[in-house]
Amino acid sequence: MEGSVMRISSRFRFLAVTAVFVFLQTTSALQRTGGGGTGGNKTTTGPSTPQPRNPNPDSSLQPTFIFGKVVLDGGGALPEPVVIERVCSGTAHREGYTDSKGQFQFQLGQNPGFQDASESEVTLPGDRQSNSRMSQDGRRMLSQSCEFRAVLPGFQSTTVMLKLQGNSWNYDVGTIFLKRMDNVQGATISMTTMNAPKDARSAYEKAEKAFARDKFADAEKELNKAVQIYPNFAAAWSLLGDVHQQQNRLEEAIKDYNHSLAADPQFVNPSFGLGLVAMQEKRWQDAAQFTSHVSKLNALAFPAAYFYNAVSNYNMGKFNFAEESARKYKTLDTNHHHPEVCLLLGEIFTRKQDYAAAAQEMRDFLAISPNAPNAEEVRTKARNLEDLSVAKKQ
Repeated sequence: MEGSVMRISSRFRFLAVTAVFVFLQTTSALQRTGGGGTGGNKTTTGPSTPQPRNPNPDSSLQPTFIFGKVVLDGGGALPEPVVIERVCSGTAHREGYTDSKGQFQFQLGQNPGFQDASESEVTLPGDRQSNSRMSQDGRRMLSQSCEFRAVLPGFQSTTVMLKLQGNSWNYDVGTIFLKRMDNVQGATISMTTMNAPKDARSAYEKAEKAFARDKFADAEKELNKAVQIYPNFAAAWSLLGDVHQQQNRLEEAIKDYNHSLAADPQFVNPSFGLGLVAMQEKRWQDAAQFTSHVSKLNALAFPAAYFYNAVSNYNMGKFNFAEESARKYKTLDTNHHHPEVCLLLGEIFTRKQDYAAAAQEMRDFLAISPNAPNAEEVRTKARNLEDLSVAKKQ
């Protein structure tokens, strides 16, 4: 997956800059943090799915394997992996991801660290009790009529429902389709990836795995190979920028991101990377421009762009712009990746002498992060703001 929300929340890491409010001091090293399908429920014993090792298996101990395929609407294949989620009773759980060809398979209920679907070897726990628990969990999930969907920012996924059928442990859910959403101009998948030679893509995929394991030297080696083979490989250049950013080699990162943009101007990832570098270097005007550009191209892919845009504008004294972006981010940040957005809004409202609103933002922060290191300071500030609000009304 080239820089989607999954890089924010799973395999991919990024170097971000977050503000410490009231004083908004910038720091680094945050992780990079956005209808029925075809083929119903078919049981199979296809050779690609791992089989039980016991020749006389106890059916109560058999793991349940799910496999299928994800394609773009119209039949196109995905050039990069995407996350597969299981949705049960309105709650989403990430189970695995596709390989670069869109194929996926995983053991239901085990969540084996996002094992690539091309790695067919599955190691099952040797403990009989653990086996039984995971197997029973998987069967329980099936009995709940859970749905599966693909996750790619800027795209809408069809869903496939899976129901318990007999004692089979292998289920083919068929094909999940992804359709590009309206009003999304930028892409988190570069079209140049589809044109990359096989050797270049192989090097890129190795680099992705190395990057996910924080093996930056190995990732850099493979990415240099990829762009040497295919100089217009936008995704490889962008990931190379991420590698150099993680290593604090910011000048090199900037060059990498610019190479990526030159190869594919609609590719969102390098613009976000340039915004983060600008944040780290406290180049607020550049940071505001890059993050604004990202939000216009594909806000769903990088909702944090609103947060960094708010911080940048605040530091330039553009408080109305800062408030607008901060409000948008707070609405989108349902998982509370940056609860400090409440502190930023509190500072903005304080400057506007809207003390009641500022106090409420402090309370919102405490509700999200009651044990934050600065929690007591924020409580004191909230009480002072409430006193100011009362005094202002008198």
